[in-house]
Amino acid sequence: MSNENQNVNQNRIADIWHRIVLPELKQTYTGVLRVLLDKKIKILDKGLFDVWYFFPVLALLVFGLAVYHSASYDIGEQLCIAIVGFVGMFFLSQLNVKVFRQLATLSMAAAFVLLVIVLFKSGYNGTHRWIDVGLFSFQPSEIAKVTYILWLSYLMDKYKDKRRKPSSFFVFFGIVLLLVLFMLLESHLSGAILFFFIGYALMWYNNMDKKWFIAFTAAIALGAAALVSNPMAFTKVPGIKDYQMARIVTWKKVFLNQELTYDEKINDARQVLQSLYGIGSGGVGGVGYGQSAQKISNLQEQGNDFIFAVLGEELGLIGGLIMLFLFGWLVVRGIQIAYHANSRFAALVALGISTQMALQVLINVSVATSLLPNTGISLPFFSGGGTSIGITLLSMGVMLAISKDLRRDNEKQKENIKEKEENAE
Repeated sequence: MSNENQNVNQNRIADIWHRIVLPELKQTYTGVLRVLLDKKIKILDKGLFDVWYFFPVLALLVFGLAVYHSASYDIGEQLCIAIVGFVGMFFLSQLNVKVFRQLATLSMAAAFVLLVIVLFKSGYNGTHRWIDVGLFSFQPSEIAKVTYILWLSYLMDKYKDKRRKPSSFFVFFGIVLLLVLFMLLESHLSGAILFFFIGYALMWYNNMDKKWFIAFTAAIALGAAALVSNPMAFTKVPGIKDYQMARIVTWKKVFLNQELTYDEKINDARQVLQSLYGIGSGGVGGVGYGQSAQKISNLQEQGNDFIFAVLGEELGLIGGLIMLFLFGWLVVRGIQIAYHANSRFAALVALGISTQMALQVLINVSVATSLLPNTGISLPFFSGGGTSIGITLLSMGVMLAISKDLRRDNEKQKENIKEKEENAE
């Protein structure tokens, strides 16, 4: 590269730094100071949140803890973190939504630091997902899920006037790919898939240039078709492991009811086969709470990624449908909350969290029933892991804070109806 080209690139980087990065950092710093020091900023927004959103949250939490207790035989740590998360949820529900907007960039910056740190931690089978701190450990990717939604929503709200420009599409698409890259560097393929589709959905909600969505969606579909047709060709992609692609190979055989080799039955296909056996033996009403046979020795990850198999075996089709109904209620109510939000930022956050919830449930259940390859995505409220249950409850706290707008609208409508009835009399 010539000195002239190097100077041009350096000038471009310097221009981006001074024109975009520094002002953003300054605004974040002053925004945090305003939240902490300015008495005119209303930090708390006391009041009752939407009870129709809170009810499925509470039902799923109790239901999830009960199923986890049956699957793992040990609920102590999960229960303690759930209690702390529940208190945190109530605290966040009383905050003004503007506080989340002011802290969005700072929280994402902290998550970025953690995502970098975890790459230098000792991993397991080539994965780097956990950071140990004294007696406990946590997953930075779980923290990044919520901060990622807050940050993207903040940026989309801030630059809403430029959302139709092609450059905006590529800037936001680049941010999404950056988070996906971090997940791939962790060898966290399921996280990469989840982060990509959350970001892609938020870009769609933001009403960006639709022709680019059509083009990129077509490219994604072709890529997915190529991946399914020849998975092992993707093992050279950075962050993708041989065992991840081998799972797709065996999934295809299971899905198409093809003959499996003995090695595939005891390795790559074992989890999903045992999951199907468990769900199938549950029938309509299940074998009874705590009576799962698969969880004793056959099913691995019975308290985490494949906990739905335990639920299906013990509580049957009825239990599975109740769980899906509660999640559906949560997602639909979340969309209603987004519709009534009094700011673009709040609406995008509500849609983002609802999308994340829907994606995780659909992917987890689809994996357990062999509709999708094994990707290792947890089931919210049900799967074990302190970071997962804690962050899920905190994200519900953000949703409950936003839900106050829906409650205010409902109360205002009731007042208007009452006023009209009084005037009619």
